[in-house]
Amino acid sequence: METFLLAKKEFEKEFGSKFLDNEEIIDEYSKAPYLVSPILSKMGKRILGAIIAEDENDIEYAIKVCSKYRIPLLARGSGTSTIGQVLPIFPSIVIDIQKMNKVLELDENFLKISPGVKVLQALNYLRKKGKELRVYPSSFYISTLGGYIAGGDVGIGSYQFGYHFHDNGIRRVKIIGPNGFHELSGDMTLAVAQAAGTTGVITEAELAIIDYEDWKDQLVRFNNVSEVVNFLKDLEKERSNIRRITVEDEEALALVSQGRVKPGKWNVILASTKSFGEEVNMRFLDELAFAAIYVTMSKLTRFPNYFYEVRLLPLNSFLSVINQIKRALGSNVLIHGDVMTLRGETIIYTVFMSDKSNFELIDSIMTKEGIPFEIHSLIVNDRVDEEYRLELMKKLKKMVDPYDILNPGKLRL
Repeated sequence: METFLLAKKEFEKEFGSKFLDNEEIIDEYSKAPYLVSPILSKMGKRILGAIIAEDENDIEYAIKVCSKYRIPLLARGSGTSTIGQVLPIFPSIVIDIQKMNKVLELDENFLKISPGVKVLQALNYLRKKGKELRVYPSSFYISTLGGYIAGGDVGIGSYQFGYHFHDNGIRRVKIIGPNGFHELSGDMTLAVAQAAGTTGVITEAELAIIDYEDWKDQLVRFNNVSEVVNFLKDLEKERSNIRRITVEDEEALALVSQGRVKPGKWNVILASTKSFGEEVNMRFLDELAFAAIYVTMSKLTRFPNYFYEVRLLPLNSFLSVINQIKRALGSNVLIHGDVMTLRGETIIYTVFMSDKSNFELIDSIMTKEGIPFEIHSLIVNDRVDEEYRLELMKKLKKMVDPYDILNPGKLRL
């Protein structure tokens, strides 16, 4: 506490009213409002204070003071992460980057932004020019691009392009840590993407863009999972014409659509320039995509002890696992899947939602065929599925932040 009081004097002198430590602010920034995991939500600590950053100089000074006194620092945008990225697990200084919200530059293939730019702001800017982001989060109407780069990996467009950072999805990123500014390009950008701010605070980035097309939402109904998997295999040859795909069982779609569409036993919803099924008005579609589904379902389901798990499943594993779980639990488990492309293979980001009491059975089935993926962990290592990227993160962490000041405890070295 004594070291914080010394740091506080420096913050107050440098930042004035931009440094906040009243109870209301501490309450607000000590929480991660979109974190619905009943495990992770119990791990937070009270922050020490917050700084409203307006430029790189503000971030640089805040990091300098925190490094001097060995005080943890956590960068935060809109706070929309569902995986604990912005949850402080040590008493920390939070630096809010939302005022750093300038769209800086556009060329034919990339958009340069400051980290506080809202995804929706970037999309509105691009669409006036006939462009859009190559991949962007389903929470585009509330999230910031800095937060998405640091914590996200998939989203709208990931069926076409995979993770947002694959294949030069980030051309360049500028970060700052206790050891100063660093401009990264090529593979080193992978040490920042999905690293939860542990390897540097993002101050600029250049993100891949594509031509905008008028995608139409369509619904195709099926009687069983086997039909769904066969349809998805057939769609692979049309990958470039399909923007997004989700799979819903009857119960999940009925619960979210609230009578707005009539679900089948199994449902594939896709956005495409080509015709595959019934064209529908799916304005609620964003409530179904990726992490949005378990936030949405936490409010809608009637399970006494709502719980969820996620696995990344290839098509054949999806077929086997889903059939076993549905035979065992029927409508007592809800299934949602986001279909994406990883390293050339169709993978389903599969969400299982049920009462907590059913997960011993669910986990016993999934562990036989599931790909390891720990959604109920604050540790970056438990979510990154490519060892090469993890090694890059560890390398950059040691270089930029040797005393683990930035979002500490979340990257295992």
